[in-house]
Amino acid sequence: MNSALYIGATGMKGLSDGMAVTTNNLANVSTIAFKQQDIQYSDLIYTTQAHMGEWWLNQTDSRVAVGQLGKGLQVETVRTIFQQGGMESSNTLTDLAINGKGFFQVTDGVSLYYTRAGDFRPDNQGVLRNPEGLALNGYKLNPDGSRGGLQAVQIDSFATMPAKASGSMRMILNLGLDSDRTVDSAHPYFSLLAAYNANADPPLSDAAAGFTQPITLYDANGQARQATVYFDKVSAQDASPNSVVEFLIAADVPASADGTPPADGAGLLMSGTLTFSSSGQLVDMAAFTPAVDGDKNLQNWQPASLADGLPQLVLDGTPVTVDFGIKATGGWEHAPASANDVTTQNTLPSVGDSAIRAQDASTAYNSSSLLYLAEQDGYPEGALSYYSIGTDGIVTGHYSNGQGQDLWQIPLCRFTSEDGLRREGNNLFSATTASGQMEMGIPGTENYGEVYAYNTELSNVDMATEMVNLIITQRGFQSNSKVVTTADQMLQKAIELKRS
Repeated sequence: MNSALYIGATGMKGLSDGMAVTTNNLANVSTIAFKQQDIQYSDLIYTTQAHMGEWWLNQTDSRVAVGQLGKGLQVETVRTIFQQGGMESSNTLTDLAINGKGFFQVTDGVSLYYTRAGDFRPDNQGVLRNPEGLALNGYKLNPDGSRGGLQAVQIDSFATMPAKASGSMRMILNLGLDSDRTVDSAHPYFSLLAAYNANADPPLSDAAAGFTQPITLYDANGQARQATVYFDKVSAQDASPNSVVEFLIAADVPASADGTPPADGAGLLMSGTLTFSSSGQLVDMAAFTPAVDGDKNLQNWQPASLADGLPQLVLDGTPVTVDFGIKATGGWEHAPASANDVTTQNTLPSVGDSAIRAQDASTAYNSSSLLYLAEQDGYPEGALSYYSIGTDGIVTGHYSNGQGQDLWQIPLCRFTSEDGLRREGNNLFSATTASGQMEMGIPGTENYGEVYAYNTELSNVDMATEMVNLIITQRGFQSNSKVVTTADQMLQKAIELKRS
């Protein structure tokens, strides 16, 4: 009878713990990223009564005891169910939900914690913090895209992107030119250069070139420089059977402080030719640049230097590669000393028969001249307009100059055993020896989940299941309390027998 009292008490104690787990789950049914807990029980020790003990031999001739009496119930463990919770959208960018495995790493500056509750907000310094003030850790990305050290993610709302000088320009066109509008009989491949006059407005008349295309470049200070590319057909007799188009690139000329007129060749950057086959395919090119700014003397124009097979012009001291869709695999072939030595097509420098022609290279089809693509890689200084967060955890800043730059990488953490994590309250977990090794990786790769901005993860508590558990636990507790009262009555009856 005393054993029955004890057994009933262990049942009441264990089931009261079960009631605590169930009610805690129900209390957190609306808690962001809360993970449901599950209590598991085990039976207590067993004893064998002398009068009940029997032994029998099994197939291995070992003795097995039967007739054991149990001593009640104990709580074996309370496990966390790390099942994925649902997603709820929000209107805040820094509400981050994890879809899949992983935890955010947060810190109070001393200790590290892990959470799936991604309701972060920037503080007055721009550091992303959770409601308890813990900072979200991430990798700061360098301008070249390389990853720096792990630190608190901080977004500077007043950040600026420095200007970048143009280092390349690419122009893909169809040059359907049917006549040579400007002719220089002495140097037919440099007729546009000879006709150019920086003191005229415009430097080349509309009738001087068959096709004109402007493009904006940027100098080392981020100042926009309007450049113009002029194209004209070359009618030299030796150009057949190929079709040759000469081009001239010139930039606008800033007015001098003292009003001095510029040299006639001021602003000239490059002069050259594009050679097309009879079917209109780009097969060769040549390019020259001036040794002295503003000088139109062809003796001072040398073959342009090549970078990765592309000719380079120089804009305010910064080299800019020019790409029309073909590039050399080596240096110029049979390059003359200067443009003054070019009188026939055979004396033009060439990119050679091994030149690489892009699939979308410029053409000379017998149709209207038009531009397919004009791009360059420079830009002015820009202020941060807004930032975005991708599913890979990359925080990208978007600037007023139209450029974007990756600023941070928010990693996710995973553990050998999530069951070994210690719950710290406030939606936080801490690592323990039992949780094993922590690995940090990029969201969306390997076995890491993805990060969704403008979302929070909901609690994974199933209210219907918890209500059933509540009823079962309540009935179990009542039954065990009945065991205690019944054993008490039996004990009381035994005492009354003594009195009688």
